[in-house]
Amino acid sequence: MKSSLQFWSLKGTVGYEAVHKLQLELVELRYQKKIPDTVLFLEHEPVITRGRGLQFTGTPRDRQMPLLHALPKEIYFSESERGGDLTYHGPGQLVMYPICQLDGRGFAPDHDIAGFLRKLEQLILDDLRGRGLESSIRKNASGVWVGNQKIASVGIAVRKWISYHGLAYNCVNDLKPFYLISPCGFSPEVMTRLSDWVSLGADWRSDLEKSLANRMVSDSVVLSLDLQEIQFRIDSHRGH
Repeated sequence: MKSSLQFWSLKGTVGYEAVHKLQLELVELRYQKKIPDTVLFLEHEPVITRGRGLQFTGTPRDRQMPLLHALPKEIYFSESERGGDLTYHGPGQLVMYPICQLDGRGFAPDHDIAGFLRKLEQLILDDLRGRGLESSIRKNASGVWVGNQKIASVGIAVRKWISYHGLAYNCVNDLKPFYLISPCGFSPEVMTRLSDWVSLGADWRSDLEKSLANRMVSDSVVLSLDLQEIQFRIDSHRGH
């Protein structure tokens, strides 16, 4: 599929609130048609976020999970408008935030939020299959599983039919912070990471970014930028 989809990779690790602000700016620019669909790749500084609530499975349970432990000072906490509940982001986990218009003209299907979630999951399913790993999705539990362990989490928000937030792919990250919470309503023992299943090189992040980007748009280019460079691009688009 050819489109004007662009990919930006944020250098280093970045704070959750700064990227949240950035996403909202990009959503507005996309709504005004000043930018094409834009995908952000990044690693977050350690943060636990809580979304709008767990998916309904037909079994009565709390829709929002409480924080079970006091968080260490190095882990930030933030409420989020995305779907899903508590999860952890941190260095070594590849996060992908697609700012896409759900109009059926690009990567996102036409006004189909569930269909968009399935497409995001399929990116991970295909990447894992390309690495020799069989994986699956589960009903009423967005994300991707290898056997009985969860390797990627998915949760989006939509404003003006533009998506933001997205997916988190556990790659080489420390899994211990998941034990501070009930990640998306599950026991923390279910969490796994790609490096537990396959060997990853020093360039694991750029390799994965290229893999996911090329599954969205063939022959894609991923630009490596810092927050200041991205903000400059946003400000220049505002002036158009």
